[in-house]
Amino acid sequence: MKQFLLNLVLALTWCLLMGSFDTWNFIAGLLVGSLVVSGYTNATGQGGYYNKMWRIVSFTCYFITILIKSNLQIAWEVITPGWGCTPRVIRYAVGDLTDVQRVTLANCITLTPGTLVMDISPDKQFLYIHSMYGKHRDAVVKDIDHLAMRLQKGVFS
Repeated sequence: MKQFLLNLVLALTWCLLMGSFDTWNFIAGLLVGSLVVSGYTNATGQGGYYNKMWRIVSFTCYFITILIKSNLQIAWEVITPGWGCTPRVIRYAVGDLTDVQRVTLANCITLTPGTLVMDISPDKQFLYIHSMYGKHRDAVVKDIDHLAMRLQKGVFS
């Protein structure tokens, strides 16, 4: 994450040096900055800047996909008559995550329509999640596990 912030600072510096803050100039600054950051990380033995950025972009695309799917599901629920919801509160174990990982996962869950993190246990071992479509607990937990795994690999590894 520090490397990405350095890349942003370099892109802004590029725009300052060029005297223009337009979109294409900023993109050029990001590209030049990514080359500098990649060289820096390789020289210091940290390496893998482009791999890290690819994983973050991949997670972002995955998250946007599940956002679109859940929004379509909620929209379908609104425009069709009847009651297709099967609400359920689920206790989800997060004891093996750090505080930052817990908060990020909770925000991802809450941002997804149809799910909401209601609370975290006092010992920080469990999230209490309300799901609008929780007919099968195992399916909901499997979806959250998949989100947590993708978040772990894409952002925190």
